Amino acid sequence: MKTLIASWKPYFSLYRLKAMQETQYRAAALGGLVTQAFFGLLYVFLYTALFRGENQAELAETITYVWLQQMFFRVLLMNDTELIHQVMTGGLAYAVLRPVDQYRFAFVRNMAQRHVNALMRLVPMIALQFLLPTAWRMQPPESLLALMQAFVSLLIGVMNLCAIAGISGAILMQTMDNRGINAIITFISNAFAGNIIPLTLFPDSVQAIIRYQPFAQSLDAPIRMYLHAQAAGEWALNIGVQLLWLMLLVALGRRMWRHQLNQLTIQGG
Repeated sequence: MKTLIASWKPYFSLYRLKAMQETQYRAAALGGLVTQAFFGLLYVFLYTALFRGENQAELAETITYVWLQQMFFRVLLMNDTELIHQVMTGGLAYAVLRPVDQYRFAFVRNMAQRHVNALMRLVPMIALQFLLPTAWRMQPPESLLALMQAFVSLLIGVMNLCAIAGISGAILMQTMDNRGINAIITFISNAFAGNIIPLTLFPDSVQAIIRYQPFAQSLDAPIRMYLHAQAAGEWALNIGVQLLWLMLLVALGRRMWRHQLNQLTIQGG
């Protein structure tokens, strides 16, 4: 047990260091907060107009969905800027000399970025809700159980996004250009995580397909749990799907990283 804990110490230290580093970008977080608040209100106005005269309970849930998506918007878009810099400048040659698991090192670093960026926007966005008219606010969780279920699901969902970022990093090592893969992943993650149109508004005929794909498991699944606490069996199924995606994505990412690092060539001099 002590050996296991000792083997993870470099990654715990990296997480703490990266988290402290990310807190220095408070001005950028404030700018992002204003942007998310603007788009959140824009979506609220849009759905309020669309649902006029319709089911108001469904409108309240949709507004809550929109605000939760805006609160965790950066979780979907955060790239591993340090890895991009290392690949583009050749600094990866020094990084691989560290006596650590390179994939796990990048995974933990990316996870720290996502956690801190989400937390820096979460508290102000919650405070904003108290300044809005009641009809425009997000609703509290259905119950404490719903909040706990959503929290656990969100933690696993963020790890899924880090695993997807790991695959993106391996492709970056191959192509030496992050713009193409980042543009593709950004579009797919926004569309299939419900950040453009809430997935709860899609027809019932496609729900079984869209709600279990990996991007939906990042934010859509936790938000559904926040809105409605799930029975133990249903919740276990959802968590099982998330963990299955996590294992598959990590296995694929590790294999791609191993292949790229074994063929690593540093050019220049």
